Amino acid sequence: MGEKKSSFRTLVRDSYKNLTLRKLYPARYRAACKADVIPGRVVFLEIREKGLSDNFRMIRAALEKRNQHRELSGEEKKNRAGDASVQGIAGERDPEWTMSVVCIREGMENRSIVVKNCLKAIPQLARAQFIFVNEVSYFLSCLPMRPETTVIQTWHACGAFKKFGYSAVGSGFGTTREDLDAYPVHGNFSYVTVSSPEVIWAYAEAFHMEDRVDRILPVGVSRTDMFFSSSYRRKACGKVAWILRRMAPDLFLRDQRSSGRSDPASSRRETSREIMERIGDIYSDRAADREHAQDLAMLPGKKILLYAPTFRGTVGRAAAPDALDLPLMKKALGRDYILLINHHPFIRAKDRPKIPDSCRNFAFDMTDQVSIEELLTAADICITDYSSLIFEYSLFERPMVFFAYDMERYLDERGFYYPVSDMMPGPVCRTTSELVEVLQDKDAEFDLARVRAFKYRFMSGCDGHATARVLKLMGI
Repeated sequence: MGEKKSSFRTLVRDSYKNLTLRKLYPARYRAACKADVIPGRVVFLEIREKGLSDNFRMIRAALEKRNQHRELSGEEKKNRAGDASVQGIAGERDPEWTMSVVCIREGMENRSIVVKNCLKAIPQLARAQFIFVNEVSYFLSCLPMRPETTVIQTWHACGAFKKFGYSAVGSGFGTTREDLDAYPVHGNFSYVTVSSPEVIWAYAEAFHMEDRVDRILPVGVSRTDMFFSSSYRRKACGKVAWILRRMAPDLFLRDQRSSGRSDPASSRRETSREIMERIGDIYSDRAADREHAQDLAMLPGKKILLYAPTFRGTVGRAAAPDALDLPLMKKALGRDYILLINHHPFIRAKDRPKIPDSCRNFAFDMTDQVSIEELLTAADICITDYSSLIFEYSLFERPMVFFAYDMERYLDERGFYYPVSDMMPGPVCRTTSELVEVLQDKDAEFDLARVRAFKYRFMSGCDGHATARVLKLMGI
C-alpha cells in the first residue's frame, strides 16, 4: 500500500511539473513577450519569502537613490557634487528605475496558490530589463527568457559550505540527476554574484555552469555592505538591547544598579511597568532617538553569545537541533554571558525547542524579534554548526565556536565543499560540556588570525562596496 501511495504521489508531481513547467508557464510568457521590454524596469523575484529579502533591499535602495538624484535641480546637483554617496551616479543616460517585488512562494504554499502567483508574475517578468533572484527556481528556469532581459542571481548565502544543487545530487538532501536534467532549476542566469574568487568553482558545479564560469563574478554580496556602516552597527546593537529590555527588564535593572547608572537616592526596586514607562520606545528610526541607542548598545558586564544553528532534514520538513543543554550553560556561564538563540527561518515556530523556565534571563529566542544580521552585529561570540552565517560573521573578526554534535551524520546527508577542519575557524565541540569548557577558559586564545585568514579567503569581495559592483552589471 505504501509503494502504491508513493507511486501515485510521484505521478501527480510529474504531471503537475509537466503541465506547468513545460506548457502553461512558457506559453503564458511567450504571450506576454508581445509587449516590449520597459527600459529601467527591475523585478525582484522572491522564490520562498513573503517580502523583500536583505540583498534586494540594498540593491533597491541604491536604485531609489539614483532616481532621487535624477530629480535634483541643477543647483542642488552642484551643491552635492562633493557628496561621496551620490558622486558619479545617475548620469544623463541613466533611466528612471521602476521596481516591483514578486513573491511566488514556490515550495512554501500549496500548488494552486503557487500557480496563481506564477501566472500573475509572468507579465512583469516578460517586460523586465533586469530580474534579480536569490534562490533557484523551477518556475524561472522554465521560461524561454528573451534576450533583452538580464537575470542576476545574487544567491542568499555567502561563501561555499554545504553542498547544494548539482553538487548534492544523489544525497539524502539533493534531488536526482534525472530530475534536474528534466526540470532544470539553475537555468537562465546571466550572471551569478559570489563572495570571493575562491568559491567560483563550487557555484559552477552547483549551478551546472562549468561552461560559463566567466559569468560567475566575485563582486561580493550586497547585504554585507551594511556591516561596514558604523551607523547601522550602532542601530543594530541598540535594537537588540531594546528588545531584550522588553523581554527581561530585571536583567538590565540589576546591571544598571551595579554599574552605578541608577539613581543612588532610590532604594525602592522599580516595577516592570515603571521600567517600561521610563525606557519607553527608545529605539526608533527617528534621528532624535539614535543618540540614545548607544545607551542600549551593550549589556553592562555581560557578553552576548549568539547560538544560530542551521536546520536538520529537508526544507519542507525542517527540524531544529535540540542537543544544547541550556540549564547547564546557564549554571556555568550565566554570570558572564547571556545567550541569544536564532533558529533557521525554515523551522516553524511550533517546532522550535522551548527555553526552560529555569533559564529565564539567560537564554532568549530572538528568531522573530530581530534579523540575523542585527544579531550577528551585536554578538561577542557566535556559536553555530554548519550554517553559512560564519562567512558574514567573519567580517567582524570575532570568535566563533562550533557545536557539531552530529557532524558525521550531517556530513553523510549533505556533504561539504571543503574539509571540515579547513572550514571551521574556531574550536569544534561535540557536547555542551565541551562548549562550556571552551567559554569558561579565561585564558583560551581564540585564533583570530585564523578568522581573518578565513575572511580574506572566502569574503574578499565583501568590502562595503558590493552593491555598487552589482549595479555595474546593469551598466550603471
